[in-house]
Amino acid sequence: MTFARPFLAAALAVTLSAMAAPALAQDGQVIAIVNGLPITSFDIPQRQRLLQVREGRPHSREQALDDLINDRVKFSEARRFKVEASEQQVNAAYAQVAQRSGIDPRGFDQVLRSQGIEPRVYRGKLRADLSWSNIVGARYGRTIFVTDTQLADAISRRQQGNTRAVNFVLRPIVLLVPANAPPARVAQRLAEANALRGRFSSCATDLEQVNRIPDSAVREQFRRLSTDLSPQFRQVLDQTAVGKLTQPSRTQQGIEMVAVCAKEDINANDTTVRNQARDEIQTAEMQRISRDYLARIRRTAVIEYKDGRGGRGRS
Repeated sequence: MTFARPFLAAALAVTLSAMAAPALAQDGQVIAIVNGLPITSFDIPQRQRLLQVREGRPHSREQALDDLINDRVKFSEARRFKVEASEQQVNAAYAQVAQRSGIDPRGFDQVLRSQGIEPRVYRGKLRADLSWSNIVGARYGRTIFVTDTQLADAISRRQQGNTRAVNFVLRPIVLLVPANAPPARVAQRLAEANALRGRFSSCATDLEQVNRIPDSAVREQFRRLSTDLSPQFRQVLDQTAVGKLTQPSRTQQGIEMVAVCAKEDINANDTTVRNQARDEIQTAEMQRISRDYLARIRRTAVIEYKDGRGGRGRS
């Protein structure tokens, strides 16, 4: 089953140093320079691992290099407008990701290393992402408006094919298992998960049981509308009683389950529905703006390849 992947700690990727400068020379041979920012032979396999964790599929060297070029372009643009993320912002974001995984930053360091990803590399990606968010938000954030017609259309699309809308209150649980763990260890953790599932009956009283299991984590509670879920995951939640856990699923971080803490019937006039529909429209528009902006500035970026594929020029 793959439905647990969206609940993994998100926002993984690669390499700018703690002083907001990308990879240092000792990190390997320079493969390309983008607007003066280097990409090295160390960066590329790190990015390949990162993309595989994020998307659950392998990526080629060329795909990883292209992704790194995008990040260098983004960061150089943020630096040009002097809105690159500060060390304080990066540390706060890193701690937040760790907290969502139910562990502290030091424990999250270990989780990353178990996936073959250096924590400083992940922090560098956070810096690039935050810097890009800063500049896109500052330049275009106030230009997005959602009309009543757009909102009504979005709510209508969400409800098509659904007899009733439900707001699920969910709490992901993970028993940590390294990606390279032997099959016997995976089977042991799976047995622990099934045992927990058998005795779990309430989010209010039984989450404490998880904390007594070694190398386990309870992530932050969140709400999700049934109209925002895949049909497969919606069916899983419909078949899971309130206060119970979904079946265990093997993911990159370990064995994951989702506690169904509540199921709330809602209607089209519900404030939650309207707010989430509005957020969906704004997010989609911001993503479109971000893609167009990146494509525009990448065309004028100076990219110099050092691995024999071509000379200096604009991409």
